[in-house]
Amino acid sequence: MRHRLKGRKLGRTTAHRQAMERNLVTSLFVHGRVITTLTRAKEFRGTADHLITLAKTGGLENFRRIISVVQDPDIAKKIVNDVVKREGIAKRAGGYTRIVKLGGCRWDGDGRGWYAHNRLGDNGPRAIWELVDHKTREEEERAALRGKAAEEAEAKRRTEKKTGKPAKKEQAAAKK
Repeated sequence: MRHRLKGRKLGRTTAHRQAMERNLVTSLFVHGRVITTLTRAKEFRGTADHLITLAKTGGLENFRRIISVVQDPDIAKKIVNDVVKREGIAKRAGGYTRIVKLGGCRWDGDGRGWYAHNRLGDNGPRAIWELVDHKTREEEERAALRGKAAEEAEAKRRTEKKTGKPAKKEQAAAKK
């Protein structure tokens, strides 16, 4: 019997499951939304909500607790400085993430659809796990200092720092 045992095993060892939890939660905060299995989204939703609650409370100890999960100071800063201050999240008392089930195809009787059959060992029903108040992917990655948008912003910042003037695109926009 499973008395007083909470959580799902997800067919993995404890260390693998914990690493998967950290990676999925980190990806959620980097990109704003993640497509994963419904079971994983339900299992790790509490961790993401808890991190946002810690960020809303503030303090150095809570910041360190956030870093212990996401393991990247830039993403922890994004959670504290950007995610918590969004209008849709700041007013809420909880439930900061949303799970949207991806329905199956008309001809697929199991309700999983064509997308569940493309990865070995990942045959569960799929879902979109997203922040309630998320931005576009580029804006989310720029705030997390990740991806192509962040690299472009960093290159622009370096150019402005060297020349002391805004980049050429912004000069043209300012003239208009």
